[in-house]
Amino acid sequence: MGSLPEPTRDLTLAKRDMDEFGYCLLEGALAQTEVEALRARLFEQLAAETERGVGRVLPDRKQLVVFLLNKGQVFRDMILNASLHAIVRHVLGEQYLLSSYHAHFAHPGSKTAFHTDQFWMPPPTNASKQTLVKPGSVTRSGNRGHHVGGDELIAPATISPAVVCNAMWMLDDFTEENGATLVVPGSHLSGRQPDHDLDAKANWTPALGKAGTAVVFEGRTWHSTGENRTSAPRIGLTTNFCAPQFRQQENYLMGTSPEVLEAASEELLELIGFRPWQGYGGYENGYEWVKRGVFANGEMVPARPNGRVRAP
Repeated sequence: MGSLPEPTRDLTLAKRDMDEFGYCLLEGALAQTEVEALRARLFEQLAAETERGVGRVLPDRKQLVVFLLNKGQVFRDMILNASLHAIVRHVLGEQYLLSSYHAHFAHPGSKTAFHTDQFWMPPPTNASKQTLVKPGSVTRSGNRGHHVGGDELIAPATISPAVVCNAMWMLDDFTEENGATLVVPGSHLSGRQPDHDLDAKANWTPALGKAGTAVVFEGRTWHSTGENRTSAPRIGLTTNFCAPQFRQQENYLMGTSPEVLEAASEELLELIGFRPWQGYGGYENGYEWVKRGVFANGEMVPARPNGRVRAP
């Protein structure tokens, strides 16, 4: 394994880092003016949500502002960043979906929570072709942050592909002291999930960078929020993408506001799932785009009950 990834503007190098280490760092992914605009809109949104009692604080002292797609043009502009999509296409291929788009506040005292972003992906069958976990039996509490299937999965003959790619956009400088995102380089090829009890001494490495940097990691890479040992929150935005075969974390077909949809480009509409893929996610009527208020055909009776059915 070569030298660990450093922030870079070279997309060829970033792709090599992704292949070898499971993550890369995009230097200057956001300009300083963009960072300032995102922070201003984010703090305004957070204050309003807190005022209305709709904020979301997790047990590990991480606070979320979710469904950012609805919460400002500055967020919608960022999601189409060209450098980001060059890396996402490298990981997932030409077609993929936005799965979720959140702000993460790692407050002082925040704790680690080892996981991968595709913990829900059933592991490959074992050497005897036995299914280790039924797909519908995967749970967040039972599978996220735990080994699944025993030690056999430490070095399996085959592993699942990456079907998720995530980016953490740094709105603060990410340092060891303020809880920079932790990753284990090369863990994307381990074929298993991290375990809090067994993997605490793995090669957990902070992804360090200046505000405006994005750390991008694929769905199999072990990662976690770091421990924030400062007196201020550490702020980042996460953009999670998934292959088009999979269910999104946020339901953009239902939850995206009408005014956002009305102004959205075809690129954004396709990214959030309004274009069927390979015959999936659409209607029977053959529409190229999914539209709200347009439904599949319902119950019908022929105008002439005794008419014959003609062969096509």
